[in-house]
Amino acid sequence: MHVLNCRAFGGVVIGAVVLLSPRGARAQQRVPAVGIGRAAAQIGAGVLAMPVGFIGGGLATRWVANRFGATSDGVSSIALAGAYASAGFATAAGPTLVGGGPHASGSYFGALGGAIVGGTGSVALVRLNRAVDAGGVARVLSLIGVVILPSVGATVGYNLTRGYRR
Repeated sequence: MHVLNCRAFGGVVIGAVVLLSPRGARAQQRVPAVGIGRAAAQIGAGVLAMPVGFIGGGLATRWVANRFGATSDGVSSIALAGAYASAGFATAAGPTLVGGGPHASGSYFGALGGAIVGGTGSVALVRLNRAVDAGGVARVLSLIGVVILPSVGATVGYNLTRGYRR
């Protein structure tokens, strides 16, 4: 009977060590999964923020270029570059503002990297559409892809960098 109690006590001790070990604690602090609703909200916020950033950034850089005395062609080029850059920054802000959910947070810079990758895919899709005439339905679908790809990239980038937060 004494041997049986020692084995039971040993099992309890081993179980407690496993449960209280840092490995067990990490398992309890898992980042909750991203729900479809949160992912849709992150994508939607990025899609809504993109034109605001594009127009606002273009107008702001046009104003600055005019103030510094750039030529008419220079102002146009600078404004276009500023518009695209600020559209990327604004698109990345969408998923970041929606957030990772309770007990989770991600990185704005991860979202920014994803927006850049998605924007590159968007540019490639535009070039593909110019090279190949696929018809009306394919053009509408590719237009949707061009608009949504930067935000999808930002959402994926943000959610890949999610971590546990108390």
